[in-house]
Amino acid sequence: MLTVSFRCAYLQKSVRWFIVLLVVGIAPRVEADPPPPTGTVEGEQAEAEVPKTPPKKPKRKKPRFQGHPVSESDLRRDAFPRPSGDLQIYSPNWHEEVKVNIYKADGSFNQDALKSLNHLFRCRRTDTEKPMEPHLFEILSSIQDHFAGRRLQVISGFRNQRKITSMHFHATAADIRVDGISERKLRDFAATLDAGGMGIGLYPYAHFVHVDVRPDSYRWIDYSRDGDGSSGRLPPRGFKKKSRPES
Repeated sequence: MLTVSFRCAYLQKSVRWFIVLLVVGIAPRVEADPPPPTGTVEGEQAEAEVPKTPPKKPKRKKPRFQGHPVSESDLRRDAFPRPSGDLQIYSPNWHEEVKVNIYKADGSFNQDALKSLNHLFRCRRTDTEKPMEPHLFEILSSIQDHFAGRRLQVISGFRNQRKITSMHFHATAADIRVDGISERKLRDFAATLDAGGMGIGLYPYAHFVHVDVRPDSYRWIDYSRDGDGSSGRLPPRGFKKKSRPES
C-alpha cells in the first residue's frame, strides 16, 4: 500500500510539472494587435487613396525653321496675272521711297523705274547694288494691287554677303511688309501667285514675309527673332566699302 501511494504521489507531481511546462513553453501569449506595417495591403490602399499630382511634361521647343517643297497640286493652275505695274515702296533702312510703274506703254520694262528700284533694294551693310530680277517686281506689284495700293516696305533686298546660296545674294528675293496687313495674310495671298518657281517664307517674330524667284517652289516658317542673324549675312571677307561693283 505504501508503494502504491508513493507512485500516485509521484505521478501527480509529474502531471503538475508537465502542465506548468505546457503553459509556460507552449501556450500562446495574448498581446494587442500591432499596427499594420508600411507596405501591408492596408497601408498600400491608404497611400493609393491620396491623389498625386501627375508630373508635368516638359514643353517641346518649336524648331526654329520648318520648311517643305510645294507639290504641283498646290500651285496656281493658270498663268501669272499681269499686274498694273504700279509700285510704291519704302525702305526703312535708307528712309527712302520710290513710286514708279515698272512698265512702258508698250508693255516692256521701264529701265529707269527698274534702276530706281535697284538702288532702293541695295545692300544695307555694304551700300552696293545689283540688278534685281524684274519678275520679282511684278510679284510685288500684284501684291500691292491686291491690297488696294497699300504701301510696301522692303526690309531686305539684295545682300552682298558671305552666304552665296541665299536668294538675296542672287538679287531675286525681298523681305517685305504691307502697311496695315498681317504677315500671315500677306503670306497667304503671295502663295496664290505661285504658278511654279517661288519661295515664300513667314517670319512671325521678325514681322515680315520673304518672297523670291527660284527654280522650284518652297514654303517655310522661321521663328528666329531677327530673321536669320547668322554670320552668312556678313559682307564677304576682305570687302571694302569704297569698292563698289559695277553691277
